[in-house]
Amino acid sequence: MSEKGKTYENRQYNYDKIVAWIPHSGMYIPGISDRKKEYEALVRDAKTLCDEKADYLVSFLPNRITCGYSRFVVDLERYEDDSNEPMSAKGMGLLYNKLIDGTVFDRNPFGDSDFFIRYYHHKHSQLKEMVESAGDGCVLLDVHSFCGVPQKCDFDQNPDRPDICLGFNDDETKPSDEKIAEIRDIFEKHGLDVALNRPFKGSMTVKTNVRYASLMIEVNKSVYTDKYGINHWTGIIAGLIKEAVRILA
Repeated sequence: MSEKGKTYENRQYNYDKIVAWIPHSGMYIPGISDRKKEYEALVRDAKTLCDEKADYLVSFLPNRITCGYSRFVVDLERYEDDSNEPMSAKGMGLLYNKLIDGTVFDRNPFGDSDFFIRYYHHKHSQLKEMVESAGDGCVLLDVHSFCGVPQKCDFDQNPDRPDICLGFNDDETKPSDEKIAEIRDIFEKHGLDVALNRPFKGSMTVKTNVRYASLMIEVNKSVYTDKYGINHWTGIIAGLIKEAVRILA
């Protein structure tokens, strides 16, 4: 092993400086337990767009924020103001009212929409508190998965989808080009195809005076899940994400 390898391996990592944001791993849809036939299409689409096991991929991190609700109930990743949210044109803003194919569905069984707006604010406040507690130099890790084929609601309809998408913003939260290249190399060395800001772009941000970097890691579901659930790649991907986080930590 090279001296460089030894230094890397023996380095101490401060995972407390990493805040994992996992907004789409929930599946719960309230109020439809006795109306499953009526809401069969909604349940199907909620499963399709759920970031299944994304929380498992970063289970080694102590600072994680997840959402128990399906994104079709409340999407924590969206802008609150629909005029600022491109996906609102597809009925998929903060509070969805359309399915993947654009079919309108009835939200009334979910309950009071104001409750979910308050829940949205609570989770964003929690994120801000975690970032500020982590302090200057921390990293906001935006964790997602995506479908192996484009969905009708996706803006990017290119069928040639990568295995891994690394997303970042063109502002002060962008990690250095060197770190992005190192992280890309980690995945590519294991035969995984990596794209930057494709098929999804950007990374979560929070308004704060703390200086932080933000990186989105999206994993193609066809890589780490199958019809039986997770597969042997799940643990491998989790390990590679851990390596990537060590570059950021």
